[in-house]
Amino acid sequence: MLGAVRRYGVVHALRASVPRTLCKSSNSQLLRCQISPITAFPQSVRLLHKSSPLFSSASAQAQAQPDDFESAAPQQTLTEFADLAEQGLVDPKIIRAIVKDMKIKTMTDVQSQTLREILQGDDVLAQAKTGTGKTLAFLTPVFQNIMKDPSALKGLNRRRSQVTSSDIRAIIISPTRELAEQIAVEARRLAAHSGVIVQTAVGGTQKREGLRRIQREGCHVLIGTPGRLKDVLSDTYNGVTAPNLSTLVLDEADRLLDDGFSDDIVQIQRLLPDPMKVDRQTLMFSATVPREVMRMVRQTMKPNFKFVKTVRDDEVPTHLTVPQKYVILRGYENAMPALLEFVTKYVEGEKENPNQRPFKAIVYFNSTVQTNLVYETFRNILEQRHHPLRRVRVYEIHSQLSQARRTRSSDFFRAAKSAILFSSDVTARGMDFPDVTHVFQISIPRDRATYIHRLGRTARANKTGEGWVLTHRGEVPEFDRQLEGIPINQDRETFTTATVDMSKPDLDPESPATKFIQEVKEAVQEVPEDLKRRAYMAQIGPLRGYFARKRDLIQAINNCVVHGYGLPEAPYMSPSTARNLGLDRVPGVRVADNRRSSDDIPTGRDYRRGDRDNYATVSRRDRGFNFDRRESRFGNRRNDNDFSRGRRHADRDSY
Repeated sequence: MLGAVRRYGVVHALRASVPRTLCKSSNSQLLRCQISPITAFPQSVRLLHKSSPLFSSASAQAQAQPDDFESAAPQQTLTEFADLAEQGLVDPKIIRAIVKDMKIKTMTDVQSQTLREILQGDDVLAQAKTGTGKTLAFLTPVFQNIMKDPSALKGLNRRRSQVTSSDIRAIIISPTRELAEQIAVEARRLAAHSGVIVQTAVGGTQKREGLRRIQREGCHVLIGTPGRLKDVLSDTYNGVTAPNLSTLVLDEADRLLDDGFSDDIVQIQRLLPDPMKVDRQTLMFSATVPREVMRMVRQTMKPNFKFVKTVRDDEVPTHLTVPQKYVILRGYENAMPALLEFVTKYVEGEKENPNQRPFKAIVYFNSTVQTNLVYETFRNILEQRHHPLRRVRVYEIHSQLSQARRTRSSDFFRAAKSAILFSSDVTARGMDFPDVTHVFQISIPRDRATYIHRLGRTARANKTGEGWVLTHRGEVPEFDRQLEGIPINQDRETFTTATVDMSKPDLDPESPATKFIQEVKEAVQEVPEDLKRRAYMAQIGPLRGYFARKRDLIQAINNCVVHGYGLPEAPYMSPSTARNLGLDRVPGVRVADNRRSSDDIPTGRDYRRGDRDNYATVSRRDRGFNFDRRESRFGNRRNDNDFSRGRRHADRDSY
């Protein structure tokens, strides 16, 4: 039900009576409904009620009286932000920032359905998709809670320094650095006229520098990733505390728990004031409401929390509406020429059709090293002085970049009119990049959910988009299994480069594909060989479970590095690495002997880690590995904070 709001309470478990049936509600408000035990709540909610002493069992819910559910008188639906100020719900300074500065007058459906409920002060669990305006939906009440607390803004008009590091009134937890930074940008815009001070605590940045900023400027709203927040709040000597915390927000709750942050969140809560002594509002936004989210609800929220569902039961998901196509490549080496061919043809089409949207794409890879290699190759191509695609900017984002570089890439790509972002899965969920026309996925992702989240970066804000998958012919059985039921159609006409045998020394000069292949081969020659060798090892991990036979996998990757990356032959593999992978007797694997120089052998760390961006939550057994995960380094980025320590989880971005 669109905008249905439900209260849960201990009374459910205490009173039972006559069975009832479901009645529909038309607005986002509390109604006296008869609730069916089957259709009233998500399954995960019913499971929680069965397991928690705070909630009734499913059978008790089925017999509870209508009076057991708290009801509210019908309220006028809010649609304009100015209405919040006129009705005295939100401080005019906050609304001024939204309406005048941010140029946002009308609320999205999510904002309209959640704001009034959150402003009432209750704990709220909101089911909302990304890209629907939910960030402003929780930031507005967060700022309002601060504005109505006289002690929070003490002396702000006279001396800013009177706000201290112990004046934190709100903490917002995000699963990734990029999303935390994105929230912080919007929060600072919202703070333009209110005096609220926003700070961040995210990985990839200098911890000491961030602490000094908080200590020097003070802080009202602290936005961060779980690991860094836990680190900052647990330090009893830095003076960063939240004795008067009024709001705790968990954004992308399902992603937080998917990435293994549950323990970190529990520890963060233990570092906060006792909610029995210092009352606080907890807000949780999640695209889905699985069992893990409800378990966190039980640990975090008050028994009478509200559940606001902003997703229609009959709403068609993005992955069922966006046009999607896949192309079967002859080999992985065909991927870069095919991508270059597509971009070139699209940009040429812009000249013929002025109404065609500028090309703006995100290209996803299953390893950070491959992401970097393809980025370097395309940068060499597109940044040539007279190249026809020189106006298409290229950027990269993955965990082996410093946070400063990741933020710059994100900001530049967001603002760019025409650009390509080469990315690992750190941007696959929650990130909002406007006007993305295409999403490309090179090779199939680790699972169906990852495919769907990547695809969700396009066709946002009521705009159109396309999804493409470039997959190896050896992956097709796994591709069919993983994406069964998704309306994705094979494309056999768009690419001339997809099926070319790139192992042939002499390509047909008359073929339109030859030009693109030659451009890629020339550009990839400028990429450091060390990066190519590491890309070889990094590709083995994610692809190992997709091929029926190990020899086919090795042959495919060997062809890629020789005919695609330009190495004279496949890199050597250390004996221990080959044994751990079960590849020591597979034809095509070059196992090094003791006389081989260590410079000729990839460290093996790239395959051990699989991909810290893309495979954070996949078990070794699921990935077919039998080895430990360790940090990887490549290139000359050893000064980046990302490399200063190994991390247990890849995409957690906790430091």
